[in-house]
Amino acid sequence: MSHSSLSSQDYLILADIVGAYGIKGWVRLRVRLDDPNLLLTLPNLQLASSSKAPSTSTQSVTVQALKRQGKGFIACLDGVTDRTAAEALRGLEIQVATAAFPAAPDDEVYWRDLEGLEVWCTEEGSRSLLGKVKTLLETGANDVLVIAPCEGSIDDQEHLVPWIPDEVVTRIDLSDGRIEVDWYANV
Repeated sequence: MSHSSLSSQDYLILADIVGAYGIKGWVRLRVRLDDPNLLLTLPNLQLASSSKAPSTSTQSVTVQALKRQGKGFIACLDGVTDRTAAEALRGLEIQVATAAFPAAPDDEVYWRDLEGLEVWCTEEGSRSLLGKVKTLLETGANDVLVIAPCEGSIDDQEHLVPWIPDEVVTRIDLSDGRIEVDWYANV
């Protein structure tokens, strides 16, 4: 395994290693991808410390096999052959360089690309700035945009807007850095 250095803006977290599985070196993963099989095909995967405890040291890793296990996944990593080695990886993340990740199709957008965008609200013909996307939440009914106040926003409150394309979220313009929503401003 080779070691290198990654800047926090240059990579995406694909999975968290949450423990060991069995005695042959498999690890349990919390996968952060819609398509977990990308772990088997993406080039130049890296193991790195959790973003909560950043480290400048990373090491290359290859996912040789991936299987669904209960609500999560288990994986066989190249060079990890026993439970002790697998346990030593607990808390690390599997990452990939942002440039190596496939681009979103034209009619789709990655959540990571929405964070930081301004959210403009149209209500009864008037238009106002709600704030900027802080994060997105997965819920049972539909996902939710969490919008934090910013300079020029209508108030200093956090707003929650349901992610309902075409009905509530009417336009996304990544190049202009904004999202248009048809929602009430709640002021």
